[in-house]
Amino acid sequence: MTGDDVPEEIFSGDAHRLTIGLRPLDMQTWLDPDPDDPQMPMRRDLLGSRRSEVFGATAGSESARAEVARAVADHVQAELPGRDDPLVEAALLVRDDLCVLEQREGRWLLTAGVVCFPSRWRLSEKLGQDVTTIHDPVPTYRATLGQATDAAITAVGRMRPRWRVNWTLLDDPALFQPSAPSGPSHRPGRESFLRVERQCLVPVGTAIVFTIRTTVLPVAGLDDDRAAAILASAAATPDELARYKGWGT
Repeated sequence: MTGDDVPEEIFSGDAHRLTIGLRPLDMQTWLDPDPDDPQMPMRRDLLGSRRSEVFGATAGSESARAEVARAVADHVQAELPGRDDPLVEAALLVRDDLCVLEQREGRWLLTAGVVCFPSRWRLSEKLGQDVTTIHDPVPTYRATLGQATDAAITAVGRMRPRWRVNWTLLDDPALFQPSAPSGPSHRPGRESFLRVERQCLVPVGTAIVFTIRTTVLPVAGLDDDRAAAILASAAATPDELARYKGWGT
């Protein structure tokens, strides 16, 4: 992986703060359809060999995921073959994972998704949940960001595409990580791997597609200033959040 999808802001020293951090999305940058990216064959392999782990959908989401699939295909100027679930076919056109959010009874629910590169979570355990409940494992999330997240997603639904960045440091560079290791916690250092997610929220009809583009880089491969900044930010992370991330001291 290159560092092209790693925003400079994560090296600013404030990256440990728990914020929504949404900003306007330039739709020209939304999806990455590069057929030569090494992630693409990995996506095909996972959808072939571990389909039930990386694809899921709730009853009643058929229309929304078909609309999302068409929007993705149109954006990258491709055709959907029409031989599989449309969301699966769309997810094979880009290296971004695709999650479909629909508003039901005033709550935004995850109703379908293709998540080939989860960062220690399982799609099957999140399907059908609202966005706040999905993030309940994150310390203080419900109290500090729950209502703000709902409001922000509703604003996106009024045709205001947005994006944000999320990052962590792991001891394993694997892209497909549905579960956390059971061994001792990881102490961030130069032997760690920087995992960055470029997350976009784009309205499609009455639904919103939440896309995730994952990049993994060795901290040792960063220049000295960036490596020092990201490690200092990790060291400044509050203890409860650090434990959630699996970081030891």
